[in-house]
Amino acid sequence: MKASDSTLHFHLNGIDHGKAFSNLPEVVYGVVDLHGNCCQVSIINKDCNSKKGNTENRGAGAGAGAQVAIKKAHSISGRPADWNVQKVCEFIESIPNCAPYVEKFRSEQVNGAALLALDKKDLKEFLEMPLGLAVNVCLHLKKYEEKNK
Repeated sequence: MKASDSTLHFHLNGIDHGKAFSNLPEVVYGVVDLHGNCCQVSIINKDCNSKKGNTENRGAGAGAGAQVAIKKAHSISGRPADWNVQKVCEFIESIPNCAPYVEKFRSEQVNGAALLALDKKDLKEFLEMPLGLAVNVCLHLKKYEEKNK
C-alpha cells in the first residue's frame, strides 16, 4: 500500500509487514503479474475522501492507499463423490460470491457424496442460498465433473 508519506508497505492478508520502499513519486502505477494458481486479484482504494464517479480518484489519482489483494486458487482434485467436507468447502469458496456460505456447508457436514445428492432447490431451502448462487453451484459442479471424467 502506498502511504501518504510516499512510502510503500507490504501487506499480506490485511497485515502490514513493514516499509518496502520510500521516496515514491506522487504518481505510481501498479502492475500485477501472476504466475501459477490465482483466481482473484482485487485493487482496493482506501482513500476515505473518494466518491464514486469522481474521475479524479480513479487511475493514478487513487494511488495513495490502494491495495492489491491476491487470492490463491484452491487445488481441488479427485472425484467429487470422494471429497471430504474440507474439499467441498474449498470448492464452494472457489465459486464467485459463494464464500459466505462455506461455514454453512461445514456446519452441515456436506461432503462430496452429499453435495452430489443436493439440487438447486435443496441448496436454496436448506443452505439458504439465493436461487442464482444455487444454480451456479450446480453448474460449477457439473462443469467440474465433465472436465475431470
